Amino acid sequence: MIPIGTYIQFEPPSGGSTPYAFQNFHPGETRSLAGVNYTYAGYGFSGTSVDLKGSNIRAALVFGVSELLLSFIQEAADSRWIVRIKAVWLDPDTLVETGTFTEEVYQIVSYGHNGSRLSLELGSPLDAVTAQVPRRVLTQELVGSLPTTGQISFV
Repeated sequence: MIPIGTYIQFEPPSGGSTPYAFQNFHPGETRSLAGVNYTYAGYGFSGTSVDLKGSNIRAALVFGVSELLLSFIQEAADSRWIVRIKAVWLDPDTLVETGTFTEEVYQIVSYGHNGSRLSLELGSPLDAVTAQVPRRVLTQELVGSLPTTGQISFV
């Protein structure tokens, strides 16, 4: 199995940048990607575009609780910041990036915490606002050539 690492960058919804950019696969190191420095943070990411219209069913980021994280995460949730997530393939021996798996943009919907973890619930600002109004759909530009049978299989 090829490991996957993630880069996450928090941005205000009005645009611009914040100093909050993290990676989860090189402990104690800062990694640079496209001119952004990503410091190490132990976190988990789950979720991606999985339904036929490309909208997100559910996505979440989970961190260990700390006062510093809690402070900026509360501001990010209250202001509905954007999170850019880039998932990359990693060489299993060196953990060096070998390619991009996915790139997605989410908006922070809510957050919660207990004594040990801090969870961010994410929703895509590109998601549908109602069942019949998708803002993002799968197209040939996004997924490549579709089968001529009209049958799509997600494996």
